Amino acid sequence: MKHFYFILAFVLPISLLSQFGVRLNTAEAFNGYMLVESFPSNYLIDNCGEIVNQWNVAGTDNHVKLLPNGNILYIRNNEIVEKNWNDITVKSWVNTRVDLLLEYEVISMPSGNWLALVRKSFSSAEFTEAGYDLSSGFPTQVDGVIEVDPATGEIVWEWYIIDHVIQERSAALNNYGVVADNPQLLNMDAISDFDWNFQESFMINGFDYNPSLDQIVLSVRKMSEIVIIDHSTTTEEAAGHTGGISGKGGDIIYRWGNPQNYGRGDASDRYLFFQHNPNWITEGEHEGKIICYNNGLDRPGSDYYNNYSQVPIINTPLTDIGDYTLIDGSAFAPLEPTVEYSRIASNTEFYSSYTSGAEMLPNGNVYITEGASGRLFEVNPEGDIVWEYNLVNANYIFRSEKYAPNYPGLQGVDLTPSGNTIESFGGIDCNILSAADDLFLSQDEFEIRTIDQITNIEHKEGKRFSISMFNFMGQIKYMSNNYSDLHTIDLSKDVQGVYVLRLIMEDSNKQASFKISSF
Repeated sequence: MKHFYFILAFVLPISLLSQFGVRLNTAEAFNGYMLVESFPSNYLIDNCGEIVNQWNVAGTDNHVKLLPNGNILYIRNNEIVEKNWNDITVKSWVNTRVDLLLEYEVISMPSGNWLALVRKSFSSAEFTEAGYDLSSGFPTQVDGVIEVDPATGEIVWEWYIIDHVIQERSAALNNYGVVADNPQLLNMDAISDFDWNFQESFMINGFDYNPSLDQIVLSVRKMSEIVIIDHSTTTEEAAGHTGGISGKGGDIIYRWGNPQNYGRGDASDRYLFFQHNPNWITEGEHEGKIICYNNGLDRPGSDYYNNYSQVPIINTPLTDIGDYTLIDGSAFAPLEPTVEYSRIASNTEFYSSYTSGAEMLPNGNVYITEGASGRLFEVNPEGDIVWEYNLVNANYIFRSEKYAPNYPGLQGVDLTPSGNTIESFGGIDCNILSAADDLFLSQDEFEIRTIDQITNIEHKEGKRFSISMFNFMGQIKYMSNNYSDLHTIDLSKDVQGVYVLRLIMEDSNKQASFKISSF
């Protein structure tokens, strides 16, 4: 049975309706540990929200990972840092290349080396030579991947997206060609300028490494595609079009999400919209497939009130030799994902225009980060929400990941819950809830009166409650932690629009939510 987490007569992101902390914890939830970022630290919490461990890594640039050795790995201030369970730095590497900037995330390889996303400085003249149309923007960086040997501090492998592009505007340039005849290259004129027009050009915002294939999957946000490249090349081969296991050098060996970019479809064939976090599924029914978070930003036909995100599972046409089947004149398969979680496909309500992620759990559930609101939740294979948690002090988090109790990095360490949560200290009451009815009250229990932009909210039976107000981006505009049977909000000072009130009862911790307008 689907759990509907709103009582309003309009479609509303669930993130606006949930209080901080664990909001749902059912028996179907995977019993694991979540690594979450919440100022001023990063925390490992259990399904009850209790803190199991924490690391003082405030100021990390983005995503922190728990390694199989029990250490955490992250990027901060152009430095890669590895800390042990006791919050002590055991390895680090400072990038001294003035033309490179570490960005987004770093992956530890089985060899012990680190793969990291970078941005490389590029001049306007170099962009022009590469076929970029400067009339559509003025980028100063191109995206790439580097491999670092932490033992020596050397960069031992490099790949840059700008070496694998094509354009049809100028025959005078070296990368001139027919886009539709070269699906292994990225069309310079397909880079979106909708999102923003900052220094980055393609904007690779997430990646994963498959050691058995020796391949890397990249999320190229401004092209709304995920692409796979061959890591078995030398750096010289990675800058060219031959070499490596694939024989294609650093060219694209698979791509998915927007086939109109390479002349193999039109706008109706597009699936991805400014996505994040592609990663290979490593076990279970969907082993070998790729899952990602499709943000849904700028989706045709959507607007401020009905945007939605998707989590697709993609069955790539991988051959026995590690290549990907492509029929002449056609787009890379599949045309549609094997499974999709979304408002449309599974009646699962979530949306985040930026950041976010999704991963397959060992029991077949999917763990989703709705980054713009700091909301973490887990769905079963049918799309029912079976666990949900809202982070405090953590709007626009990059991503969170969930680890199984038998994960190698959790062996031999103390996993005793501290008795505290990120939101409060002591008094943990971890209940297994089975339905949304355990959480929400009827709006009829309250009386709402608005006169001259002054709104009074009163409980009809005089029960005490706290109140918060959010805009439709999930940002808190007003909060009162004091419990009372009557609250007054002055809307005259706020931007005109629709807001959401969330009321939490003092006696039961249940809540009610509804909209108010400021016009």
